[in-house]
Amino acid sequence: MIQDFFLELAAVIISATLLGFLFRKLKQPILLAFIFAGIILGSSFLNVITYKELLDVFSELGIAFLLFLVGMNLDLRIFKEIGKTSVITGIGQIVFTTLVGFGIASFLGFSFLESLYIAIALTFSSTIIIVKLLSDKKELNSLYGKISIGFLLVQDFVAIIVLVLISSFSFSSDLTSQLSQFIFSLIVLFLLFFIASKFLVKRIFDSLSNNQELLFLGAISWCFAFSAAAIFLGFSKEIGAFLAGVSIASLPYTYNILGKLKYLRDFFIVLFFVVLGSSLVFAASDIILIPAIIFSVFVLVGNPIIVFILMAKLGYKGRTSFLSSLTVAQISEFSLILIFLGQKTGHVSNEIVSMITLVAVATISVSTYFIIYNNRIYNTLSGFLPFLHSKRFFEDSLHMSEDKNYSFVCLGFGETGKRIFLGGKINEKNVLVVDFDPRALKEAGKLNFHTLYGDVSDLETIDFILKVKPKIVVSTIMGVDSNIILAKKLQQKKMTAKLIVLAHDGHTAKKLFAAGIEFVLVPSIITADKVKTILQDINKGKEFELNQLKKTEFNYE
Repeated sequence: MIQDFFLELAAVIISATLLGFLFRKLKQPILLAFIFAGIILGSSFLNVITYKELLDVFSELGIAFLLFLVGMNLDLRIFKEIGKTSVITGIGQIVFTTLVGFGIASFLGFSFLESLYIAIALTFSSTIIIVKLLSDKKELNSLYGKISIGFLLVQDFVAIIVLVLISSFSFSSDLTSQLSQFIFSLIVLFLLFFIASKFLVKRIFDSLSNNQELLFLGAISWCFAFSAAAIFLGFSKEIGAFLAGVSIASLPYTYNILGKLKYLRDFFIVLFFVVLGSSLVFAASDIILIPAIIFSVFVLVGNPIIVFILMAKLGYKGRTSFLSSLTVAQISEFSLILIFLGQKTGHVSNEIVSMITLVAVATISVSTYFIIYNNRIYNTLSGFLPFLHSKRFFEDSLHMSEDKNYSFVCLGFGETGKRIFLGGKINEKNVLVVDFDPRALKEAGKLNFHTLYGDVSDLETIDFILKVKPKIVVSTIMGVDSNIILAKKLQQKKMTAKLIVLAHDGHTAKKLFAAGIEFVLVPSIITADKVKTILQDINKGKEFELNQLKKTEFNYE
């Protein structure tokens, strides 16, 4: 039996790897590859998966480790920056999606409890996928990126609460006694959480931190201990794992633990999605296919519409509202975990699990392209949707530019932008700083620079840059497409402004040169030349110059 299971597990992992490579080439989330691996290896096709009970155990470990790391990554500080917007948008979208989703499910003939599960499953969007996509696009620190992550965290909070309720109520016995037991157990669980976080966790992990193997095992033990306590009190092990993660999130060893555990999580979560894929019931496709299409269209269209409306009402420009709204056009891993737990408790059937999995596949696939090409989609639609251009008071408050010409325009006010324009002989009042990070703009404003909230991939921002007639434009953003578009616009307007851009590497630099950009700098090459000079100075014994370098090189202010 062990040998047969090993061969089966080998088939699962190899299939997931091969499909993962294919999906990466297609720029699709890799979890879709794992679901498709389950579909292919499941009973509907090759019927390779026969030890489903053992794979179920592994997949449940994947869920526990996923929530453990979600708890460790929980960063409540983000709410200080975008607080009200994220809470209002997150709660508003949850209420809208739940009510409309419940109505659609009821209309399609599902029972009350099934409709409730379906509606809630349609509510949650994938924080993991959105963070990955925004990170790849270097837009996590943009205003729309921060707001999106904020209301996705609100969704995650609600998802955790829903999972607690599902794991605690059976919907069959006396509701009053269940509620009393639930409240008592919840108080005990959070009391244990408080005591452990306050008095135990630092002492325990301080004593383990000197040995990497013990630190790794200690983190897993902590996860299992909380999970066991949660099970003993009538909750699911996933809730215990989440609280275990939150309890150690502030430790100085968190990143070390995350680095070690994420690969363990990734291995087991692969099996979770494979098991989900293998559970798809194609024999009932005539029953689940039409509802799956309807719910997919609702998630892809309805969720973005409500988020756009809410953000527009809160005072954001059409572009920010539009880009933020595209991030909710899919359902998440929490949706799949929710429906998976519903199946385990007997609240929903295998057919509904299959239907929600199909919705996940469809919405994640399509919404991925929404995020990748969000600027192109916006620029295309904005031509015939006038309301996307409407001005909003919140973003307008980030503009501190005067109606005049500027000699210099700085695109991106990170460390490089600050270093270029601070402490030199350039008058700050003659520089316009353009950035999509509100924190960068506020810092630039405090340093007496004029500022403009904008993104160079936005045609409105480019038009404004052309309007101020700069002599020199310095772009530190390293966005190849955005820099090329800006260069072409300058050429079309026959402007004499010099464009200086940064590139990630030599290959990217060649593309920029080919687009007619005269001044392209590659930071890695400049750094290498600097280090080469230092090495030459060391060989020549020029200690004075080296000492001066150590004292002054990183004086940014």
